[in-house]
Amino acid sequence: MEISLQLYSIKEEAAQDFSNALSLVQKAGYQGVEFAGYYGNTPDQMKKLLEQYKLKAVSAHVGLGRLKEALDEELAFAKALGYKLVVCPYSTCNTKSEVLENAAFLETCAKKAADQGITLGYHNHSHEFTSQFDGKYALDILLENAPTLKLQPDVFWIAVGGVDPLKYLEPFARSGRLCSLHAKELAKDTEANVYVGQGQIDFAALAKVCPPSEYPWIIEQEEFSSDHFDGISQSYQGLRRVFAAL
Repeated sequence: MEISLQLYSIKEEAAQDFSNALSLVQKAGYQGVEFAGYYGNTPDQMKKLLEQYKLKAVSAHVGLGRLKEALDEELAFAKALGYKLVVCPYSTCNTKSEVLENAAFLETCAKKAADQGITLGYHNHSHEFTSQFDGKYALDILLENAPTLKLQPDVFWIAVGGVDPLKYLEPFARSGRLCSLHAKELAKDTEANVYVGQGQIDFAALAKVCPPSEYPWIIEQEEFSSDHFDGISQSYQGLRRVFAAL
């Protein structure tokens, strides 16, 4: 069962020396990566780097502005590297009309991506749950109005938003709306992002709902209590132990 790293986790290392950043990912044990920018690398250059470190590109986070300005370029990059998932990592939801506007735009993008064999996903934060309109979470309104769009749940942010990740995701898994899963750990007593296995998220139960054999599982580490290599290594080992017990 493969485990990937969202490269935003080590954005400082990636910005300083992208090749070295990939070497850290490989040494920590990961099999794949999710991009958060390409750091000036062309598709050919990126392909060579991934081959050098025996890493697979599973997806890319592409901001809403970039989707508006360069969707075709992003889809071409994905096809060149062979990954089939592009994910919008954030949108604001201050009003219901704003949510509906974003949904309409993302649905257009999702249909265009689907025509080229690529899935468009959406990655949540907590504000899509703390913002509600007509008794519905903003995230539910977004997804209801963008039926082609898939969900990349970030279980940390779901929990921070006051929602049980397992209960929330079960119907999405049954309906086929999930595209991958962000494995991010929430501390037991605070809203800190700790290493996988050191917090309160029930990853074993989530793995039964979102089997890692069917969905890419991607670790994103935003807070570190040790150096970055140790942190991504500890989270990898924590999730590996979960998978080994399945």
